[in-house]
Amino acid sequence: MKETRLKMIRGENIPACAKCVLQESKGYGSMRTTINKEKFIASTNDDGSVDSKPTSLELHFGNLCNLKCKMCSQAYSNQIGKELLEIGKEDPEWLNWVRSQSGNVNNWTNNLSVEYKWFRNPKVARKVYDWVSVNIKRMSVLGGEPTVIKEFWDMIEYCYNEGTLKDKEITVVTNLTNVNANVKKWLGDCKHFTIWASVDGIGDRTEYIRYPSNWVQLVKNLKTYKNIINEYGNGTLIFSPAVQMLNIDQLDELLLWFFEFSDGEWNQKYNLSWMSQVTYPKMLDYNYAPVDYKLRIADKLESSLEKINTYQPKDRFFEYYTGHIKNLREDKIDPESKKLMLNNFVRYNDRQDQFRGKKTWRSLVPELESSILKYLKK
Repeated sequence: MKETRLKMIRGENIPACAKCVLQESKGYGSMRTTINKEKFIASTNDDGSVDSKPTSLELHFGNLCNLKCKMCSQAYSNQIGKELLEIGKEDPEWLNWVRSQSGNVNNWTNNLSVEYKWFRNPKVARKVYDWVSVNIKRMSVLGGEPTVIKEFWDMIEYCYNEGTLKDKEITVVTNLTNVNANVKKWLGDCKHFTIWASVDGIGDRTEYIRYPSNWVQLVKNLKTYKNIINEYGNGTLIFSPAVQMLNIDQLDELLLWFFEFSDGEWNQKYNLSWMSQVTYPKMLDYNYAPVDYKLRIADKLESSLEKINTYQPKDRFFEYYTGHIKNLREDKIDPESKKLMLNNFVRYNDRQDQFRGKKTWRSLVPELESSILKYLKK
């Protein structure tokens, strides 16, 4: 840790920072650029040590989740691996292919049945609750999906009863499918809370990408958080779309929906993440889309610039949006790699759609289907 701190202070890249470095190289923001690095540099000794105990924490509540998001893996949702194994019972050859294409069609396929449930150990959980209550001032909570994990709410209730919630800034990364009946009491008591809202499309698009979520329920839960923010004035709602092949065409509509939901209070109670681009699994990276499709989408997004600028004057978020337009107008993928990834995209999603028996990518994004099939016939 001491050497890592010193390398970061010197501006050297380290393996753990690879994702942030990639984000920044594409012109987007990253956690490295949004955290108060000057404060932490000033508190670091010459040998890389620090004299104080950590007061901030990124806490992962295992991988228990209720969704099977297209861009996720079983490392963060135990439901994804389970579904792949279920499909594999019907189609072993397809499952073997998925394993062979790990990284291309799924982020990680080492152990499809893995479940991380450290919090189910009462002694471990109590130690974490105590530490958080006494020491932590700033905390980000991820899963899995924290809101479907009882022990997450137990920890919040524990801090509430100990009278320490009022000293904490808490960020919850959530898919918005659930809220607790006591969420108003708890969040209202925090020094500040942030809901990092994972929404990747409007209506049936986000229901497909974040299967099997429900758009109506999602909006209802968003309004619950919005009401708490308006009543207590101590919260922020951050919209965080994962930009990818399945939603890049709807990015302008999605952002405009976000802006309208904010009631004109943008950058105060509401905000956008840096709109990260999905690069894994590779098949969801929109850079692999056919050129004709990317150019049509670039034109569509550009035609919405004036509307978006009325909500977002030319600041960093506007730059992220125009950065996606710029990326769409470039084509740096060699034809062989593009063909492989588009074949993967079709094969994986077609089989998964068939198994689920619900909406399909072909019906939701017909222009993408037409463009891909035309390209693959070349």
